[in-house]
Amino acid sequence: MVSRSLIARNLMVPLAALLMVLTSACGPDTLEAPAQETQSAPPEDAALEVTSQEQSQCQFYNYYWDEARNPRGPNRCTNSCQCDGMRTCSSAGWCQGTARPAVSCTSPSYYWNEAWNPGGSNRCWSACQCDGMRTCSSSGWCQGRSR
Repeated sequence: MVSRSLIARNLMVPLAALLMVLTSACGPDTLEAPAQETQSAPPEDAALEVTSQEQSQCQFYNYYWDEARNPRGPNRCTNSCQCDGMRTCSSAGWCQGTARPAVSCTSPSYYWNEAWNPGGSNRCWSACQCDGMRTCSSSGWCQGRSR
């Protein structure tokens, strides 16, 4: 008959190893000490500069970003790609503005990344899936002058 301590010892080692493997990919071990609240310093000015390439990658109505998961904390940012939709990163490191302001789909102020459309790049069901003043053709393609 196998003793309970032998079973427990042989079971605990694999469980401990499994726990170590599962938590190693999840970042720092939060079981060691409770997190202490610290004041985060504003990001460096160089980190906040928005390049035109960054603007072209992130500032769209159909750009979705969960600001609650930002590394510096909820709504904190180092660049505008860490802010949802049309929101931008302020010089103080906070997301600001409205993610999807109320403007017409055919307004020049309406920025939509047609490459991300569900039907494929430049495919559409309505003008709201086309950038700016472009419209959706009857054959389902965005048409008109692009930016």
